[in-house]
Order: sequence, then C-alpha cells, then structure tokens
Amino acid sequence: MSAPSITPTLDDLRSALDRAERDLVCADMIDNGQRRATEMDEARRRRDAIKTQIAVRHDAEGRN
Repeated sequence: MSAPSITPTLDDLRSALDRAERDLVCADMIDNGQRRATEMDEARRRRDAIKTQIAVRHDAEGRN
C-alpha cells in the first residue's frame, strides 16, 4: 500500500492563496495599530510563501 501524497496540489495552493489574501484584507481592518501591523506582516509572509510555491510549481510543470 502506498501512502497518499502530502504535496499540495495547484488547486490547494490557489485556495490557500485566496485565504491568505482575504486574511490580509481582514488584518488591514483591525483597529489596534500594533496588532494590525503584526497580523498584516504575518498574512503577507504567508501570501508571499504561497505565491512562491505556485511559481515553483508552474516552473516545474513547464519543464515537463
């Protein structure tokens, strides 16, 4: 029996990107300035990491 793949699909990554972008918009609406900055930084890092994963996936698929 083989183990299921733990690598996210491109659809999984796109869904995660949508969530991360929504989280960034929501963080921008936080009234507390310090918490707002912290939440936005975290959401940006998550969004940027997902965008990088998508770009790497596209690049790898383009070579195949």
